[in-house]
Amino acid sequence: MKLIEFCVRYPVTVLVGVILALLFGGIALARLPMQMIPTVDRPEITVETEYPGAAPLEVEQEVVDRQEEKLNSVESLREITSTAIEGKATIVLRFDWGVNKDIARLGVSEKLDLVTDLPRDAKEPVIRAVNTDEETPIAWVVVETGRELNEVWEEVEDVIAPRLERVGGVGAVWRFGGQSREVHVLLDPRAMSARGITVAQVRDAILRENRNLKGGDLNEGKRRYNVRTLGQFTELGQLGQVIVRQDAGAPVYLRDVARVRFGYEDRDFAVRVMGHPALGMGVLRRTGANTLEVMRGIQAAIGELNRTYQEKGIRLVQVYDETDYLRESVDQVTTSIGYGVVLAVVVLFLFLRSPSSVFIIGSVIPISLVTTFVVLAALGRSLNIITLAGLAFASGMVVDNAVVVLENIFRHRELGKGKLQAALDGAREVWGAILASSLTTIAVFLPVLFVQQEAGQLFRDIAIAIASAIALSLVVAVTVIPMLSARLLRLGRRDGGRRAAWLGRPAAFLDRLGAGFVGMVVGLLVWLRRGVVRRLTVVGGVVAGALLLSWAFMPPIDYLPQGNRNFIFVVIRTPAGYNTDQKETIIRELERRFLGIPDLERVFGVVRVDFPIMGALVKPERASLAGMRHVLAEMRGRAVGVAGPEGIFITQSPLFRSRGAFFGGTNLEVDIKGPDLETIRETALRLDADLRGLQGVNFVNSSFEWGSPELQVHVDRERAATLGLSAAAVGEVVETHVEGTFAGVFRERGKDLDIRLRTSPREGQRTQDLAEAVFYTRAGRPVKLADVAEVRAGLGPTKVEHVGLDRAIKLTVNLHDEIPLEEAVRVVESRIVTPVRRSLPLGYTIDVTGRARDLAEAWDALKWSFLLALVITYLLMCALFESWISPFVIMFTVPLAATGGVLAVRLAHLTEPTIRMDSVTMLGFVILTGVVVNNAILLVHQALNFMQEGHAPQDAIVESVRTRIRPIFITTSTTVLGMLPLVLARGSGSE
Repeated sequence: MKLIEFCVRYPVTVLVGVILALLFGGIALARLPMQMIPTVDRPEITVETEYPGAAPLEVEQEVVDRQEEKLNSVESLREITSTAIEGKATIVLRFDWGVNKDIARLGVSEKLDLVTDLPRDAKEPVIRAVNTDEETPIAWVVVETGRELNEVWEEVEDVIAPRLERVGGVGAVWRFGGQSREVHVLLDPRAMSARGITVAQVRDAILRENRNLKGGDLNEGKRRYNVRTLGQFTELGQLGQVIVRQDAGAPVYLRDVARVRFGYEDRDFAVRVMGHPALGMGVLRRTGANTLEVMRGIQAAIGELNRTYQEKGIRLVQVYDETDYLRESVDQVTTSIGYGVVLAVVVLFLFLRSPSSVFIIGSVIPISLVTTFVVLAALGRSLNIITLAGLAFASGMVVDNAVVVLENIFRHRELGKGKLQAALDGAREVWGAILASSLTTIAVFLPVLFVQQEAGQLFRDIAIAIASAIALSLVVAVTVIPMLSARLLRLGRRDGGRRAAWLGRPAAFLDRLGAGFVGMVVGLLVWLRRGVVRRLTVVGGVVAGALLLSWAFMPPIDYLPQGNRNFIFVVIRTPAGYNTDQKETIIRELERRFLGIPDLERVFGVVRVDFPIMGALVKPERASLAGMRHVLAEMRGRAVGVAGPEGIFITQSPLFRSRGAFFGGTNLEVDIKGPDLETIRETALRLDADLRGLQGVNFVNSSFEWGSPELQVHVDRERAATLGLSAAAVGEVVETHVEGTFAGVFRERGKDLDIRLRTSPREGQRTQDLAEAVFYTRAGRPVKLADVAEVRAGLGPTKVEHVGLDRAIKLTVNLHDEIPLEEAVRVVESRIVTPVRRSLPLGYTIDVTGRARDLAEAWDALKWSFLLALVITYLLMCALFESWISPFVIMFTVPLAATGGVLAVRLAHLTEPTIRMDSVTMLGFVILTGVVVNNAILLVHQALNFMQEGHAPQDAIVESVRTRIRPIFITTSTTVLGMLPLVLARGSGSE
C-alpha cells in the first residue's frame, strides 16, 4: 500500500499532519456547543387558542371541535390530542417520525385558516413546533422584593425579562407570579338605564373610537404625504370623552355612565421561594446554543440587574442551574475517560514492557479522540454526556488497530528485517485485517443513524463519536504507527532487559497466564481436529447454550435510564375548584415542613391554574442514589397529614423527560376513549381504584376532574323576551358583572393594556350576589338577574381531553423506580386493563400509552437495527474476504458475546435495580456486534495468510492462534479496562 510507504519515508510530513489534526481538534472542541443531552426533535406541533372566561365544555365545543375537524386531515398526521381547560384550548399534533416539521407547520396553518367560525372573543391560534431544548428551562430565576409584587411585575415584564432574553443563546423567558395592569371601565347601571344605554353599546363605542385610520396619500409639489386620522387613546382621560350615543341631539359621554381607572388582571399564579412570596422566570436555551456559555451570560445579566435594582429593593436569585448537573456529569465522564486511558496504558506496559512501544501505541489515543471533535463539529453535533460516553467507550478501542500493526511489525523485526522494511511489511500484511475489523465496527452504526425515534436521536451522538474515533484510529494505525515504529521501536525490550525489570511478578504472572491459555486453546484445537462430528457438536452445543442462557437470564426491559438529578418535583393535586389563595396556603404548609430538612439547599413553589408544584434542590454532597432516596423518603414522610390536597406526589426529576413530564420513576399512561363523558368517567374511576391497589404504585393522576363548582345561569327566554332581552344580552350582562367584557387595548408607553368593562369591582364578589345583580332594559326598567334567569350551583369538568377526536381521560401511573417499565406494562395490561376492557360498550377503548408506547416503538426500531447490523457485518466481511464461508464462521462469536452482555447486565441489575435492559443497553448490543468479530477476523485473516504460504488448513488455524493471541489479549484488555471506570462510576452522569 503506497500510503504506508509514503508515511514511513516522510516522517516530517506525517508529524505536520498530526499537529494540524490536534490543532483543529482543539479549535473544534472549543467551539462545540455544550449541553446536557442531545436535542430531540419530536415531530409534534402545538396549536394554542385562548378563549378568555370560557368553561372547559364551551372551549371544547366552540374551539377544539371546530379546529380538530379541519386539522385531522393534515398530511402525515399520526395522532391528534387536545385539552380544553378554562379559557384555553391546546391541540397537539404528532406526525410520523422523520417528517419535515416546516412543511407540517405550513399544512397546519393552512387548515386553521379554514376555521372561520370561532367565537368573537377567541384569540388568534398560536402554532408552536418545539423540541426538547425549548420545553425545559435551563435556569429558574426568582425576583425577591419587599415591595408590592404587582409594582415590581412591570419591571419584570418591561426590563428584567427582556434583558435576560437578550443574552446570547436564550430562546425565551417564561414569566409568572404577577398581575399585569389593565384599564377598568366600571359601569354605572342606573346611569346607563336612565340614558337607555346597553353594555354592547359601550363596548362598540370604545372599539370604534380607539383606532387609527388611514387616509391615503396626498401629493403636493415634490412631496407625497401619508394621511392618517389618529383616534387611538393616548391618555386615560380620553376614554371618558368617548361618545356612546346621541340622546335627543345631546351626546352621552362614557364619563356620564362609567368611571375609568387602572387595575390589575385576575390573580392566577403565585410564586414562593424559601418561605417568601416572589416573582418567577424560566429561561429556555435556544437550540444549538452552548449551555455553559448561555448560563454564564444569564448569571452576568443577573449580576448586572442586581446592581441596577439594589437601591429599589429588588433582587434576582437563581434557584436552579442545569449546568451544575452538567458540569458534574462532564467531570464524571472525562474523569472516567482519563482513568480508562491510564488503565489502557498500564495494560500496554504489562504486555509490551517497552516504553517505546507504549509511546507508539499510546499516541493513537489523543490523536484519534481529539480529531473526533472535528467530525462532530462538521456534522453539527453538540458536546454532551452522550457524546462523552461514546468517547469513553472509544478510548480503549482506538488502540486495537495500532496494537495489531505494532505486533506484526515487531514480528517482522524478529525475523531479521530492517526497521523500514519491517514497518512496511508488517503494516501491509495486517492492513486488510484491521480494515475489515474497523469497517465492521463502523458499519453497525449505520442502522442507528437512521433510527428516527427519540431513542435513536438521543444516542446518535454515541454512534457518531465511536465510529469517527475508530475510523481515525485506522488512519493513524497505517500512517503514524509505521512511521514511529521505523524510528523508535527497539528489539529486546519486550521480553526482558533493564527497562522491564521493574515489572517483576506482574509480568511473570501474565507470561504464565498467556502461555497456559495458549496451551489450553491449542490443546482444544488439536482435540477438535480428530473429527467433523466432534467439531459440529461442540460448536452447536456452545451456541445453543449461549442462546439458552441469554433467554433464561434476560434482564428486565425498560425505555431510558432514570438519571440522578439532584432535583425533586412535588406535584400537588387539589380538590376541584380550589382558588389561588387556597392553593398557596397548601404550598406554605409544605414549605414550612420541607424547610426543616437539612439536606435541601433550596425550596420553591408555584401556584398554577391547573395544579400547584414545588421544587427542591438537594445539596450536592447528598446527591448520590442512596442520598436521593433518603431525601425522597423524608419529604414524603413530612408531607403526610397536610390538610387540603387530594394527593401529593414527590418524585426525582428524570434525566430524560418524556414530553416535558415532571415525574421520575417508572411512568405509563392509560387512555380511556369514547363518545360519552360520563361513561368514560365511570370507567376511569374504576381503573383509578384498581391501579392504586397495585403493589409498587406511588400515585395515579387523572387528567379529568368532575367537581369543579359552577354557577349555571339558565335564562327564561319567554320572560326575557317580554322585557326586550335576548339570552345573548343576558349572558353579556353576566360576563360584564363577573369577569368583565374585553373592549380593546389601551396603549401606554408602547405597551398594550387590556380595556375591561365591569359593573362591579372583582374584590368582595360573592356567589349569592349574582342572582341579585341589577341591570336595566332599554326602557330604563330595573331588572334583577333572578327575574329573567335561574342561577343554579352545579359541577363541571376542570378539563376535557380528546385523543383522536374522541373524548378521553388519561391516567398517569407512577411506580417505584425499581419496577421496570416492561413489567409494569404487563401487570397493568393483564390484571387491570384487560378485565375492564371486556366490559366496555361498543365504541369505547382503553390503551396503555405514554412511555409504554415509546418503549414499543424504540425496541422495534433498535431490534431491526440489531438484525440489520448483523446482516451488514456479514456482507461486509464477505466482500473483504471474497468468501461466504469465512465470515459465516466469524459470526459465531456474536451469540457468545451477546450472552456475556446479557449476564453482565443481569448481574448489575442484582446489585442496582435501576440498571436494566433499556435503549442504551440495546445500543450497546448493536455496538457489540461490530466489535466482537474483530478478534475472529484477526484469527481467520492470519490463518488464510498461512494457508497461502503453504500451511495445511488445520496447522494454519493453530499457528494463527499462537501468533495472534497476544494482540487479541492486549486489544481486549485495553477495550474492557478503558470502559471499566465508566461502568463503576456512581456520580452524576454515570447513568
